[in-house]
Amino acid sequence: METFKYVWDWVSNLSLIIWLISIMLVIGGALLYFWKYIKSQWRFGKNLRRKIYFLKSSDDKNLQTQRDKLKSLNLFNIEEDIKDISKKLDVLQNLKDTAVYIIGYDKDYDYTELFRKAESKNIPIIIFANSGEITDWSVFNSYIYCDVANTTNRVTILLLNILKIV
Repeated sequence: METFKYVWDWVSNLSLIIWLISIMLVIGGALLYFWKYIKSQWRFGKNLRRKIYFLKSSDDKNLQTQRDKLKSLNLFNIEEDIKDISKKLDVLQNLKDTAVYIIGYDKDYDYTELFRKAESKNIPIIIFANSGEITDWSVFNSYIYCDVANTTNRVTILLLNILKIV
């Protein structure tokens, strides 16, 4: 009977240790998840301060309406004036490296140099084009941080998604 008591005490202690380890693992996992969540939200908050530049590739795509609608949200850090890149890309030298470019699509514009410069700095690009307007997707599909939108609501959703992952 005495050995049974020792065995029972040993099993009871072992059960208590297993419960304590299990509780510590659950609490540790919850703390780790909470820390990762806080870290991602902190990064998203920092990315919301990124400068958003509107670039027009031709006079046909003014983008003033889209810029005004996004500016009225008071959520993004939008540059006041729309930069003209139709003739030269020298304008990009004065822009911040941590930015997002929203570009009005023009079928006659050559985007390769613009995408090369943006890719060297990992700058996300959103192309604003009407439905069915883009025929050659090769340049846009070659850059991982590029997406296409045709409404201001879609631009807003893309901006939020891009700022969450960049």
